[in-house]
Amino acid sequence: MLSALLAALKAFPLIVDALNRLADVGTAMAAQNRKDDKDEMVDDLIARAISNRVHKDKVERVENPD
Repeated sequence: MLSALLAALKAFPLIVDALNRLADVGTAMAAQNRKDDKDEMVDDLIARAISNRVHKDKVERVENPD
């Protein structure tokens, strides 16, 4: 019984390290998801701006066919 307790105590730092690495991975994944969401929003804004510009140019050509 004493040897099992000593073995468990010896493994404890390894378990703590593994849990810390899992927490780090979770943090990195959450940060990556936030970055991906922001990148997607920027891409959508750029696409909308281009679409609006194209539409505006078409309207100007129709209104001023010079």
